[in-house]
Amino acid sequence: MLRTSLTRLKYAPEHCFKFSSICYDNRACLSKVFLPTINDTASKTVKDKKDASTIDNDGTFKGESHKLMIRAGLIRQSSSGVYSLLPFALRSIEKIEKIIDQEMRNIGAQKLSLPILLSANMWKRTGRWDTTGSELFKLKDRKTSDFCLAPTHEEEITQLVANDVFSYRQLPLRLYQIGRKFRDEMRPRAGLLRGREFIMKDLYTFDTTEETALKTYEEAEADTGNIGGTKSHEYHILSAVGEDLILSCMRCGYTSNEERAHGLTDNDGCPVCYKDSITSHDSINFHPLKSNRAIEVGHTFLLGTKYSDPLKATFASENPLYKGELLSIQMGCYGIGVSRMIAAIIESSHDSKGIIWPPSVAPYRVCIIPGGDEPEITEKTRSLYDFLTSECDGLNDEVLIDDRMNLSFGYRMKDAELLGYPWLMIIGKKFLESGKIEIHNRHNNQRNYLEFNEIKNLFIECKQI
Repeated sequence: MLRTSLTRLKYAPEHCFKFSSICYDNRACLSKVFLPTINDTASKTVKDKKDASTIDNDGTFKGESHKLMIRAGLIRQSSSGVYSLLPFALRSIEKIEKIIDQEMRNIGAQKLSLPILLSANMWKRTGRWDTTGSELFKLKDRKTSDFCLAPTHEEEITQLVANDVFSYRQLPLRLYQIGRKFRDEMRPRAGLLRGREFIMKDLYTFDTTEETALKTYEEAEADTGNIGGTKSHEYHILSAVGEDLILSCMRCGYTSNEERAHGLTDNDGCPVCYKDSITSHDSINFHPLKSNRAIEVGHTFLLGTKYSDPLKATFASENPLYKGELLSIQMGCYGIGVSRMIAAIIESSHDSKGIIWPPSVAPYRVCIIPGGDEPEITEKTRSLYDFLTSECDGLNDEVLIDDRMNLSFGYRMKDAELLGYPWLMIIGKKFLESGKIEIHNRHNNQRNYLEFNEIKNLFIECKQI
């Protein structure tokens, strides 16, 4: 019934709906996954002749990561700068979030969830309702009250703490969330690298004094922008499609973004080396800065009392010098672009064949590809899957069988290279001839032929995965 219905659809390419002729019971199989990949062969049959693998609805495209995420079936565009995250992409994002959750627990941070729809009242009290500009999504409810879609949560988290924290005994406090944000970008570009809807992790710290706040913050130089505060620094991944220009000195390691460094280096080169040259009276110490494009994936701010002052986030101090006084809480903010991280990883880790996932965030770490439907191959595929998922720690939900036997072996291999599984295990002709399984390492492109018992030895501690 379902198969008959699909054949009636005007656009129902084979790579979007796949069926298996082999039963692998309840094992994870690719035929059960919604994964609309577009490899080189399939892209020729796509209805949109403008090349759907590279062109957005708005006619723009930049960045290899964007192209690969569309071809690999990770994302699909909903509107300009807004994307649906498909199952494979969501698995990777969930793994990044899991890593973040663990690191946050290590520093005593507690996870919460803040609303996306924010009242304008607090934004007006901090002054950002008017200074943020047109990138803020503003709306009114039926009572004509002003609201915005959250681009950030400084006001919301500060008000929350202001309402429930009153004493130094409740501090320090570390609260974080992972959630969606919205910014009306003038020119969304490069898929998830600059979208109008995105996922971020925000850690907010609350301390009694500036000194204690500084203990969680390493001093760095950067322009604090609209977030405000006294200190901030950024974290970047070098990439030709990045929008930030990073200036660095190859001699001393000084690094800064262009916004902060430009005024310092027009005539003097590296400010650190220039300072050394003044001290040593050595003109040889002039070193021009090298520029590189980079993707910003994290940004931290020492906020001080920028938000706690106007929103009255105060506490009663234990210091007798301030007896009877309420002091403003010292704040810090630490953000990571989670959805942007996925695109940045792909942008910096791919080749002509497709994505090269780091194992820790790959949608699946191992893909088993049966080369045929012979009973021996089917049985060995089941045995290998069961061993990897039951005997290797950490692989319980990390192995996938590409059982789409209606597709050619070559097609499935191209798909596997495009999707970037760290390990491919092929049970095909070589196995029927010699009993050996072909192993592909996606990171170094090495191939080995191992017997089943040798694979057990190779992965017994899962150190290679």
